[in-house]
Amino acid sequence: MSLTIENHLTFWRTVAQDLKARRTMIATLTHAKERLGQTDFAAVVDGLLLDINVGQPLSEAMGRHAAIFSRCVQTMVRAGEAGGVLDVIAERIGEGIREGIFPLPGAATREDDPALYWRAFGRLIWSGVPIIQALDLLIAEVAAPPLDAATQVIRKAILDGSDLASAMRQCGNAFPAEVIGAVALAEHKGVLDEAAFQIAEAVATNTLSSLVPDEQVKLTEPQANEAPVVKLVNQILLTAFRSRASDIHFEPQEKGLKVRYRVDGVLQEAPRPPDHLAGAIVTRIKIMADMDIAERRLPQDGRIMVRIEGRELDLRVSVVPTLFGERIVMRILDRQAILLTLDRLGLLEDDLAAIRRLCQLPHGLLLITGPVGSGKTTLLYSMLHEVDRARCCVMSAEDPVEYRLEGVAQTQIEPKRGLTYARVLRSILRQDPDIIMVGEMRDLESLQMAVQCALTGHLVMSTMHTNTAPDALRRLLDVGLEPYRINSSLAAVVAQRLVRVLCPKCKEPATPALHSVPPAAAEFIQAHPEATFCGPKGCDACHGVGYRGRTAIHEILVPDERVRQAVAASAELAALREAALAAGMKPMLINGMEKAAKGITSVVEVCRVVPDERKA
Repeated sequence: MSLTIENHLTFWRTVAQDLKARRTMIATLTHAKERLGQTDFAAVVDGLLLDINVGQPLSEAMGRHAAIFSRCVQTMVRAGEAGGVLDVIAERIGEGIREGIFPLPGAATREDDPALYWRAFGRLIWSGVPIIQALDLLIAEVAAPPLDAATQVIRKAILDGSDLASAMRQCGNAFPAEVIGAVALAEHKGVLDEAAFQIAEAVATNTLSSLVPDEQVKLTEPQANEAPVVKLVNQILLTAFRSRASDIHFEPQEKGLKVRYRVDGVLQEAPRPPDHLAGAIVTRIKIMADMDIAERRLPQDGRIMVRIEGRELDLRVSVVPTLFGERIVMRILDRQAILLTLDRLGLLEDDLAAIRRLCQLPHGLLLITGPVGSGKTTLLYSMLHEVDRARCCVMSAEDPVEYRLEGVAQTQIEPKRGLTYARVLRSILRQDPDIIMVGEMRDLESLQMAVQCALTGHLVMSTMHTNTAPDALRRLLDVGLEPYRINSSLAAVVAQRLVRVLCPKCKEPATPALHSVPPAAAEFIQAHPEATFCGPKGCDACHGVGYRGRTAIHEILVPDERVRQAVAASAELAALREAALAAGMKPMLINGMEKAAKGITSVVEVCRVVPDERKA
C-alpha cells in the first residue's frame, strides 16, 4: 500500500481546494482519485466514495482505513465537519503532514521532539478538538518518551479538575518553567492554540527566554496590551465578581450580545458590549472552558478556573444554541465565600436548634427542598460540617462536586460512563458509611436506594426540587415510592427559599400595606403591632437597590403520626399540608415574616418569594 507523503499531500490539497471552490464531496473525492493516478491510494479513495455515496460523513468513512489515515487526522476531519470548516481543516492537515507533525501510520518509531509535540497540540486544539481528546491523540501518535508519560500525568490531572498549566507543574522537569508560564498566560487569555505554536517556535530555535516566566496567572484590571476581546471578557468577570453576582448571562440578540448579572437572585443588565465583538466573546469563553469551538449546533458544558483579586473562582459554563446564536451562562462558585457552619447562615434561633437536632439523628432520610438557586447545596454542606466527621465515615455522591469538604469522601456522578446515583449508592454501602450525602434525588431508582440506605441504619441527606415541604411528600408518592417506605425512612423535610437582605446602611422603617399582602401575612402584621418593619431605600453601598446579600427562610416538617396517616392514605397536597401544620410545621411565609419583623428583610420581598399557600 502506498503511504508516501506525496500521495497524502496530493489528496489533502485537492480536498482543500475543491471544498473551497464549493464542489460536492463526491466531486472532490473523484477529482482527488484522478490526481492520484494509478496508485494504491486511489483505491482507498474508491472506498471512501462508496461510503460517501451511502450517506456516511468523510470522518466515518476514513475510520475504515486506519492504515492510511491517522487518528489525529480523523479527529480533525470530524471537528471540521461539525463546524462546517472542513476546507480549512483539510488545508491544515496537509500542512501538518508536510511538516511531519502528524506521522503517517506505519512510519518509523517516534523520536523525542518537543517542538513537534507543541505544533501537533496547537493544530489539534485550533481545529476544535477538546484538550482531553487532543492529549489522547498526542499519547497515541505523537509523543515519545519522556513526553508520553508526562502527557498521561497531565491528562489525569485535568480530569481531576486541574488546569493545563497546574497539571504540567506535576510532571517534574518534563516542561521548562518558561513553557509552563506561557501556557498559564494563554489559558488565562483564551489563546492556547496560538501559544502552542509560539512555544514550538521557541523550543525549535532555543529561545525559551522569549516566553513568559512561570507565575500563577491572576485576573486583574484589563491591561493596555491585551486584545479588545480579552479586555472586555476580563472586565465582565471583574464586574460580576465585585457585584457579588452568582451568574453571568450572555444572551445573543438579532444584533449583538446582551450581558446580564444575577445579583441577589435578580437579573440586572450590564453595559452592552460592542456588536462587532459578540462572536469573539463567545469564542473566547468557549476556548477558556475547553469547549469545541467548531460545534455550534449542540449544547456544551465546560469549566473555567480563574483567580480574581486573590480569590479562586470556579466558573461552570453552559452553552446552548438559540435562534440568534449561542447563549452562555456562567455560574460563579467562590470556594472561599461559601458559609459552611449553620450558625453563619442567618437561621432563626428555633430553626437553628431544629436543624442541629436533625444532624444528630442516627439514621433516616433528610430532604432539603427548594427550586434551583435556593441555597440547598450550601445548607447541605453546612449540615455535613455540623456532624462529627472525625468519628463518623461520611461519603457523598454528587453531580457536580461543587465544593470540597474535608473529611468527606466525595464521588462525582458521571452518567455517560454509567456512574449513576443508584450505582454509586450501592457501592457506598459496601464502604461502611455512617452518613451519606446524595446530591439530588432524580428518579425512582435513586430514591429507592436512598430509602434502603436509611432503613439499614444510615443517615442519608439529599435534595429535591419542590417548592414546599409537603410538596416533597406528594412528590415521593407521585414518583412511585410506596407509602410504607416513606413513613419508615423519612426523618424530616426542610424547604428553603432565599430572600434579599435589606441594606443595613439605608434601610428605613416602612408600614406594610395590608391590602397588598397575602391574608396570612396581613394576619401576622396585625398580630405584631410592636414590630418595626423596614423597607429598601437605596444608597451607594447597595448600588441604589436597597438590598445587599441574601438569607434563607425555611419550613421544617418532622413527620408525626398525623402526617404518616396522610401519607399512608396517599392524600392530596392540601391534606398533606394540613397534617404538616397540625404536626407543628411553621409555614415558610410566617418564617419570612418573622425575619421581616426583625428588620432583616422586607415584607414585600418575603411576599415576592413566598406567596400565601392558602391561595393555591
